[in-house]
Amino acid sequence: MAFTINAFNHTEWQRHGLSDYSGFAEKITECNIGEDSFSGYGEWFYVPEEPLPNGDWVIYFGSWGNDNSPGASQYTHATIFDGGDPDEMAEYAVRVRDLESQPEFDEQPDHIDE
Repeated sequence: MAFTINAFNHTEWQRHGLSDYSGFAEKITECNIGEDSFSGYGEWFYVPEEPLPNGDWVIYFGSWGNDNSPGASQYTHATIFDGGDPDEMAEYAVRVRDLESQPEFDEQPDHIDE
């Protein structure tokens, strides 16, 4: 069963062999970007082209906003999928497709300035 880990849990993150944000920061895709009266916000994701050493596949994702920047451990997550389970790999493919279909800019901003 796929499971998600928060990067703030450093021990668990390392135990699963996950990369630090700094290792893939230049490869992220930002989406749902918007601006509010204070600054901006958005989400990001990264899907590595290769599985983890144990054969599992991972999707890294997170958000950024007024109180955090991309890669802040509290707002950075990784969902791990069992590479040997066909059902999980089907779920992985759906999630990747859903992420890749997200708009670059927030199409319905909740943060409208008046």
